[in-house]
Amino acid sequence: MSLPTTDATFAQVRAVAQTYIEYPFIELGDNSTKVYHMVCQQNRLDYNAAQIALDTTMSNASNAGVISLPFNADSNAYFVGDFDHAPIDGGLVEFERVFANIPSSRASEFAGTQSYSYAGIGLFNVSNATEHTRTITSVSNDPTLRYNILTVSNTASIGDVVWVTINLSAGGSISDWRTVLSGSNSTTIKIAKITTLSASGGTVKELFYSPRGVVSQQTGSIADFSYYLPGVTPGISNPTDVKEDMAFSILDSETYRSTDTLSDDTIPTVSEYQELIDADDYLLVSSNVTRWKGNILQKANYKVRAL
Repeated sequence: MSLPTTDATFAQVRAVAQTYIEYPFIELGDNSTKVYHMVCQQNRLDYNAAQIALDTTMSNASNAGVISLPFNADSNAYFVGDFDHAPIDGGLVEFERVFANIPSSRASEFAGTQSYSYAGIGLFNVSNATEHTRTITSVSNDPTLRYNILTVSNTASIGDVVWVTINLSAGGSISDWRTVLSGSNSTTIKIAKITTLSASGGTVKELFYSPRGVVSQQTGSIADFSYYLPGVTPGISNPTDVKEDMAFSILDSETYRSTDTLSDDTIPTVSEYQELIDADDYLLVSSNVTRWKGNILQKANYKVRAL
């Protein structure tokens, strides 16, 4: 049976063979961020006197609180804690002393899929809408009178919502929103019935965006990660200085209350949101700040592509 050691050397912390360096983000292209794992042994009764403060740098063995460093000193590695304490023979305690760099920021990292509810698009002021205007050269009715058949220079696709104005032969016109029932690059389209009266022509406005309800669907997401150590990172003195970013939201411009439907009177407007879609841009859907290691904080911003 082993006897407890009284060698004064064991009052000090020594790193043993299981010591290693971890590269936590190497598969993501970051081969500079390191986490130093020193498996250490020391007299159990002397452990409390040998503790060091969080954020102490690994600039030398004395700072690290060990007899000697098992790898090169790194003044950009900060103490994040002692872990996995376990008693071993000889009155010793074994534990893992860990130092870590502040990781570099990472952008546009694939973050899997998630369900997201995209904003609805309400009926808006037609005069403000971006559109193609098509001329109706003839209007007829189907035998069951369930829809009108229009001949135009080009058409929207099935399911698109269009603004239709039909000129009546007797004078005047009728206008309303209608859904395209058939068409898709044909010279004729069918729309839900506007009129059964004799008509001589009119216009179809094909909008670059059509009214829709809120759309919930699975979509790919990306994430941006940034890291901070209060008292070390410039401008960050306390954990509360690391603030979450505001997620994408729609506000009614009159009341500044949240809404789930875009219009000409929201922030952003329908046109501004369409610009995000055209630019293949992303919407920030969530932002959270968590503790990465020790006092090092991680901010994660998750985004989905505008749709």
